[in-house]
Amino acid sequence: MSVALRRTASLLPALIAIFGALGTANAQVTIHLTTTQQTNCDVVTDANGLTLAPGGTDLTATGVTLSGTGCGGGGGAPPTPDNFLLTVSAAPVTGTPFTVSWTVTGATTCTGSASINGSSATLSGWTDVTSATSPRNVIATTAGTYTLSLTCSNTSGSATSLPAIVVVAQGAGGNCPAGQDTVSDIHYLPEPPAHVRHAVDLTLWDNIWGHISENDNVTPWPGVPGASPTIWTIGKTQYVGALFHVGTPSPSLSGHYVNVSYGAGPNLDMSISTTCGDFTGGGQAGCVKNNVPSDGSGLVYYRIGNPTSFWCSLSPNTDYYLNVRFHDPNTTGPGCTGDFCKSTIENYFGQ
Repeated sequence: MSVALRRTASLLPALIAIFGALGTANAQVTIHLTTTQQTNCDVVTDANGLTLAPGGTDLTATGVTLSGTGCGGGGGAPPTPDNFLLTVSAAPVTGTPFTVSWTVTGATTCTGSASINGSSATLSGWTDVTSATSPRNVIATTAGTYTLSLTCSNTSGSATSLPAIVVVAQGAGGNCPAGQDTVSDIHYLPEPPAHVRHAVDLTLWDNIWGHISENDNVTPWPGVPGASPTIWTIGKTQYVGALFHVGTPSPSLSGHYVNVSYGAGPNLDMSISTTCGDFTGGGQAGCVKNNVPSDGSGLVYYRIGNPTSFWCSLSPNTDYYLNVRFHDPNTTGPGCTGDFCKSTIENYFGQ
């Protein structure tokens, strides 16, 4: 690497006096520069040192390395470390700020990105600021499972975080009508012994069919193929309205739900609708099934586009609710104790 050092007027008289006769310095040289912003840049040559250009006042250095915060685009070190962690405060809900923190050295800006099921999303305090200061207060207005990432930069390079999965629940004042059941333990096969996640938020689809065990990571809609969660307590007179987001799936994606015989519960009504608690299927005949027994019978069948009386049509980049309730609020079983019953609903899908 060769670089011409100009505009060092305060250094030139002394350097010229030293090197003027020889025209070169045959040794490694370090020049310490300080900018008007009080940042530093160290210029270190190779063993050839500095050469005074013939007939001029320019100095030429070969084999140069630069270090420090004041070297512009060619100096200093990029932020560290790469693949850093994002730490999210517990249990975010819509409308309430949650914090995201990180540790990075040497960054001057940090740019956040967010997606929900593969579609770009905007989060106040995350995607609209570039401050390198941690933590940030972030607000989500839509419930769902988000993937966050952060890229921190300076003039010498950048470092990018590992992705962080953030499940944002619906806060108070949501748009679901009265009677929504919001919390239950969920059991996963094999049983016994029971594999249980406790006090699960039922308002988000991903929390239910986005898992296949008690300790795996969440898989956003369409979730885990073959997942068979047993919602352990649903009120006989209540319903589950589980929000999910259709991003940009394959146009050939299709799937369905099954009211299975193991972990059996009472007959079910199910609908997929853009409205929480709507058991009409939003006017689509294929989006609602009523009085389905727990004997392995199919519930709602869905696909991308092309609605029919059998297939429920889903549109990309749209929020939906999977609404579930017991067909008979006075049912006594199977799987019922007091005012509550369990239900096992299997999730099937394919491309």
